[in-house]
Amino acid sequence: MDETKPYLTEDGTLIIPFECADNTYKYWKQEGRDITEILTELNASPEVWARYTHKKFPDTQE
Repeated sequence: MDETKPYLTEDGTLIIPFECADNTYKYWKQEGRDITEILTELNASPEVWARYTHKKFPDTQE
């Protein structure tokens, strides 16, 4: 695993390493993406999703 990229730990904690040079992952910065985009990219479960946002979990059925 590239530990300079964001990842979820086994217990569902979102880790955005200090060494992560891509500021788009730093959702709290002006240039950061929405946290829901990051959680989607990391394939967060509904439980993890609910821990970080009140937005609706994406419907995966198409």
